[in-house]
Amino acid sequence: MTVYEPLPKLRGGQPLMDYIREAQYKNLDPSGEKRKLIDRSNPERLRSGDIVSVFYKNQKPVNGTIIMVKRSGVASSILLRNKITGLGVEVNVPIFNPNVMRIDILRRPASYRPRNRHYYIRNSRLDVKEIKM
Repeated sequence: MTVYEPLPKLRGGQPLMDYIREAQYKNLDPSGEKRKLIDRSNPERLRSGDIVSVFYKNQKPVNGTIIMVKRSGVASSILLRNKITGLGVEVNVPIFNPNVMRIDILRRPASYRPRNRHYYIRNSRLDVKEIKM
């Protein structure tokens, strides 16, 4: 009976999914700037009600009020709402998309509304106004 030596640990004992997640973060967000935007412990994080501007590599910037922040690792996204010529428009922006260069917070509300997802503001008196650069 032959006993083989154990294989060397390639990840240094780190769980596989943690290793893959860190590799994806290193590839998609080398500076860590986008991770700070969705980190719950960061007081400067993105929250529902913030007015932001999203800058793309090959498009015009998109402005809007955040009505939802979905925090799910590299699949994190924000839902922006804006009124363009009186018509409500919503844009789902994946935060870690390589085409998204940066996300700037233009304005924060004086006080945040209750709830994390502001779907209830659609077509009500609370609905967003037209936001321009």
